[in-house]
Amino acid sequence: MKKELIFVLLFALLGITAQSALAASTPQAVPPASQLQDPGRTQQFIQLANGWMEGSTSTTDEQQLAQPDPDLVVYLTFDDGPDPKWTPQVLELLKQYHAIATFFEIGRNIRSYPEISLQVAEGGNTIGLHGYNHLDLTKLGYSDFYLEVVDTRAAIADALASNPQVEGALTPCLRPPYGAVNQDVYAYAAQMNYALSFWHIDTRDWSGVSPEEILDTVSANIAPYKVILMHDGGEKRENTLQGLELVLHELTLRGYTFGQYCTAYGQAYTP
Repeated sequence: MKKELIFVLLFALLGITAQSALAASTPQAVPPASQLQDPGRTQQFIQLANGWMEGSTSTTDEQQLAQPDPDLVVYLTFDDGPDPKWTPQVLELLKQYHAIATFFEIGRNIRSYPEISLQVAEGGNTIGLHGYNHLDLTKLGYSDFYLEVVDTRAAIADALASNPQVEGALTPCLRPPYGAVNQDVYAYAAQMNYALSFWHIDTRDWSGVSPEEILDTVSANIAPYKVILMHDGGEKRENTLQGLELVLHELTLRGYTFGQYCTAYGQAYTP
């Protein structure tokens, strides 16, 4: 009996009038942003038939999924990579949600895993500097500061050299380890033509907070052009990955898009 009714529905869909009536009366969930939509009538029929047979299970959030809004831009950033275990998993999540980010990488890690830095760039992301040894820059004189910067930049450039198409992923942006700055750090960075890159929302993923707490922190503080801090390097980043997925899902539902905080041309304006 169900098969006969499905065929009836299929033939009805071929008529313009019947198709319009069904579309108006049947709730249709919007697919996740990570899934390409099939605009063909066959796919439309399958969705409607499944909804008729099983009942609509779509939530209000899914039915009212916001369309990407170019004015709702936020910036995802990741520190302390590249890491052969965590960074590829972060990249996969970003890819699933059509998101991009800026990765502030440690020079010695890049030298150990240059292929991971290359994967970051080939995924459409950009790379900033996080010091070669992750030192507190406020405790360094200019010579040591200079070496922390140029050695990290050289490591990134070498990692990207095998693919000239992504060499532009290297940016003139420096995120001071621990966010530690003083007048000397500002002066040294300006002398070397580097922008100092900070953040608005610290998810505290580095402290071991739960994925739900990461989401709560972002949700409570998010607004257009905010910079979100997370980490793709370190010993334990399971909560970071789960929290990132929650954040990507929630912000996508709200219509946010993900921009590049830093590019080869400099740092984005963040009010």
